Amino acid sequence: MVEVVEKHRPSFSFKIVRWIHPPVRWFKCNTNGASRGNPGSSAFCIRDSKGDFVVAKGVRIQDTTNLVVEARAIIEGLSYCRDNYINDVIIESDSMALVHILEGSWEIPWECINGGGLY
Repeated sequence: MVEVVEKHRPSFSFKIVRWIHPPVRWFKCNTNGASRGNPGSSAFCIRDSKGDFVVAKGVRIQDTTNLVVEARAIIEGLSYCRDNYINDVIIESDSMALVHILEGSWEIPWECINGGGLY
């Protein structure tokens, strides 16, 4: 077993990710959340079609999960857009789970609805 472990060489891969401008007269809201070491934090930033920042905001959230803080970031970003009459907006999230939930291919986990702080 030791010999197998000593000979093991991990393989690494990487993917270059670049921010892409939204279409002209559109805005892009990028979101992120983290719950490590509660309290967690959720944040969003909005940029216009030239890539210029419109706003960036972060919020601390007590005792919750990473899915909830990711969802809160989206809710906060969309609330800002609504309150500031930004109608043409693209939401980008790094949460695969939330992307699938919003697209309708996954169901919302019960713990997010029942006591998770979303509703």
